Formats: sequence, C-alpha cells, structure tokens
Amino acid sequence: MRPFKAIIALVLVAATAAGSATAAPGDAFDPTQVPLGSNDLISYVIEDGAIQTGSLIGIEPQSITDATKQRDSWKWCDSLTVPLCDPVNNQSNGNIPSALVAVSVYGPCESATQENCVESFAIGKDKDNLVQATLIRKVKSINFDPVPQYKYIGSSSISLWSVPGFPSASGTTTYAVTATSRSGFANNSFYVGDLFAGVTPYREQTGDYRQTKIDPDPNVAPENKYRWGSDQFCVFAEDGLCGVPQDFPENTYISLKIRIPNQVGGWFRGRIQDPTIEVRKISNDNNLLTVSASPVKVSRLVIPRLKSTFTDQEKIWFNNNGSYGNGLVQASGPEAGIPKNSFPFIEAYREPLKDTAAGSNTFWNLKTTAWGEGSACLRDKSRILGVVSTNATAYNGGSPSFIDGALNYKVSGLHYMPDGKTLVQGNYSLIMRSEVARCLYGFTNAPIQASVSIVGGAEANVATTVTNESKGWITMSAAGFTFSEKTIQVKFTQAAEAAAVKPPAAVAPIMKKKTTITCVKGNVSKKVTAVSPKCPAGYKKK
Repeated sequence: MRPFKAIIALVLVAATAAGSATAAPGDAFDPTQVPLGSNDLISYVIEDGAIQTGSLIGIEPQSITDATKQRDSWKWCDSLTVPLCDPVNNQSNGNIPSALVAVSVYGPCESATQENCVESFAIGKDKDNLVQATLIRKVKSINFDPVPQYKYIGSSSISLWSVPGFPSASGTTTYAVTATSRSGFANNSFYVGDLFAGVTPYREQTGDYRQTKIDPDPNVAPENKYRWGSDQFCVFAEDGLCGVPQDFPENTYISLKIRIPNQVGGWFRGRIQDPTIEVRKISNDNNLLTVSASPVKVSRLVIPRLKSTFTDQEKIWFNNNGSYGNGLVQASGPEAGIPKNSFPFIEAYREPLKDTAAGSNTFWNLKTTAWGEGSACLRDKSRILGVVSTNATAYNGGSPSFIDGALNYKVSGLHYMPDGKTLVQGNYSLIMRSEVARCLYGFTNAPIQASVSIVGGAEANVATTVTNESKGWITMSAAGFTFSEKTIQVKFTQAAEAAAVKPPAAVAPIMKKKTTITCVKGNVSKKVTAVSPKCPAGYKKK
C-alpha cells in the first residue's frame, strides 16, 4: 500500500477567484494580503486545511525531483462510472497502486445511526463550561453518493454552526466544522487514509464569490472538469458568499465529536494545545472520536518572491506544491507538517526575513499522520495511538521517532513576532496510550514518569513542563521555548517495583555457653558447671 502524499493544493491548474475578502477587524491573518511590491508570487508555509477543495474524485500526478521538469496536472471525475476513474480501470499494477484518489467531506449527522459524519461540537472558556453548538446548515458543494461495492464512503459538505453567547475575536458567533478524509484505491477497494478535522470561526461576506462545481460539458478535458471556486482563504465559498475566517478569543476550549471509519488509526498531528482524546466503537465500521483541546497561535512565514529569480530548489518547490491564489495574487509553498520541504524552506528565508514572522493565526485542527519510526510499538494502525501538537511554524508531521531511548519530535520557526522584538513562544503537547510507552520500554503496569526537554539552539529554555497519566493515556506538554530548529525529547522512566515482602524467618534460640567453677568448704572442694554457675550455700568460689 503506497503512503499518501499530502494534498496541499489540489487547485493546481486553474484556481482563480473572482474577488478577495476585504479585511475587517477580527479577521484572521491572510498571507495572500501581504504586499507584493515588485514581485509576482507569495511564498508561504501552508497550513493543514487552509485550502478547502471540498469533495473530489481524481487521478493524482506524480511529484517531480528535477527542476527542468513540469509536474502533470490532476485529472478530475464527476463519478466512479466514467472510464478515467472507474475502479475497473484502476486496479493495482503489481505492488504499485493506481493514482485514483477521493476526498470525502463529512457533513453533520442527521440520524442516530448515520456514519462518517460530525456528531456535535461544543465551545467555551474551559472544559467545565462548554456550550453545545446548534447546526445552521450544510454548505452548498459537490456531493457524491457512497459506493459500497468499492467501500467508497461518498461525500457531503462542510457544516455551519451557531454558538450564541460565545463570540469569536471579531464578535461573530458562527463556526464552520470541516472534516474530510482522503482515500486511496488498491486491491479493488478504497481505503481511508488521511483524516482532517478543524473548527474555524467565520463571518459571512457577500461579493463576487463562487463555489466549486462540476462542468456539465461531457467533452471538457479531465484537467478542467472542476470549475474551482473562489478565494482559497475562505473557510467556504458559495455563489456570492465567502466565509471569512476569524481568530479565536483567548481562553477558548473546544470539544468535537466525529463518527469516523474504524480504519483510521495510528497517530494524529494537530494545531491544538493540551488535548484529551476518547475513541469508542459505535458500529462495525465506525468509531466515535472525541477530541477536546484549546486552540494555538501559529506565527506565519510569508515572503514575496519573483518567479524569474527562482533557484532550482525554488522551481522544484513551486512545481510540487502548486500554484493557487485569490485571482489577484499567485501563491505557493510547502505544507507545515512536511519537514523535508518546510524546514529547508524556513532556513532559506530566515535571513532575508530577519527571522521575523509576517503575522499569526489561531487554529484548532488535527490530522492523521504517518506511522511512527524506530519501533513497531508506534506503527499500530488498528487503533488511535496518540496526538502530537505544536504551534511551531513547521514541524515533523509524523509521529515522534524513537531514537536512543527517547521520543524525538522536530520543530522549526522564526524567532520573532511581526514587531521584530517579541519572541515567539513555543508550545508542544503529546498524548499517547499508556500501553505504547510500556511497549517501547518494556515497562510493567506500575506508574510511569516522563520528562520533556528541548534540544538545539542557544535558547533551549522551557517555561513549564507537565506530565500526567490517567484513564489509559499519558499526557505531557512543554511551553515557553523559543524557536529556531529544535528537537523536543520525551523520556519515560519507571521506578522498580517493590519486592514482595517476605515473612521473617524463625529465629533460633541463642544457646549460651556453660562454664565451670570450683567451690571449696574447708578441705572439701566441688566443681559446678552451669551457664551462670554459683557455689552452694557454705561454699566459696576458689
């Protein structure tokens, strides 16, 4: 089974927008609004879920490694019955699966037994004061019906919710819940791979916006089959309407419940802080996933670039990451959680940017990630093992790797906030099944302790570290460290179990030694032998 490649910018070929949302107080930072000057492209580190493509079925092109080559275009389908995407024509070729890919959007649950849907979400100032959100509606978008024959789960739409009494940073009380999964095709069926789920405050703005639609012309070329919608910065776009992202207020806590395929397992990465997680089987094919956590603030790297001055490496990045934008600005960049691209990307631009971020966003989302490295204990995909989350601009999008007795997780980011003076304060959270730690170290069921340390850079300061084990999960966090490229290390220890107390052995009586003395009376003498010999009456010891 081929591992998934990140689907960062599916709008690779023709994503133009009719307009861009005009910024208002409280609107989230939009990288594409950074002034271009004499440049013609915005390069920035892309966030998971930043580009909402909605439902799709298509053929994915291969990535390139040669700066002189051009990546092929995606080819799109309006169903699984057209020849291009018909599963009959996309069987595995030896050990290499076909490039048939589907992205499914999970709509709101409309019945107690519905599967693959958003059950509920709640938001408040802390976990003890949550307000349940009320469903407003589903977004208008492309939908696909399930095809059980090929285990294709179909696709619905992003759901919009209201939480009166809990406004965003701009004062709106409306939130979009985006939950999607990406499925590959092999062995005559679809298998669910990456799962993404996020909550975003939004405000509605009318304008010359449009939603993504399928071109009804049967003769249109496959690469032009989808008429892509407006402005990738919109949380959702419909004809004439954009959901403009807002920032979360401080002291926000969210709990999200999603019914997901039980194929989803392994690890999650996230833009959340201090998460708790619960997984419960609800049917033969679905689990109920409950994730509760606070949002995080992420500093953003954005740099205007001139395409005619690209280095070979920049050409490769541009070709593999794609070109997209709002119709007025062209943009490109690596995904934050793919370190082979995002880490060198940051280092390449650190000096020109004076190690300073262009802005920041608050996010609440999580996404499945690759199997863990360094131990079979980290590779179990049959169940959810844990969540790794950070506010770093770029990070290792896989689970922690187990090296030299420690779980290692790499992060990278710019040193300063936009004012060029305030240090970016990093945070990191790890929650994992207790059984995983015991498997890694061969521990018993006795309590486990964990230590968190930051390695790399001159400023390896950690303001706080917290560890805890409860209900079968170990949670730990670190906060207050500054950024360059660093490794967060977690080591587990376990005190030796107390030896079983043995009953005391029977104590043998101590036998005292006898002594002999001579006693005399006149001319008569006697010998007396005893432990404490004494002479008889009338006799004296000689």
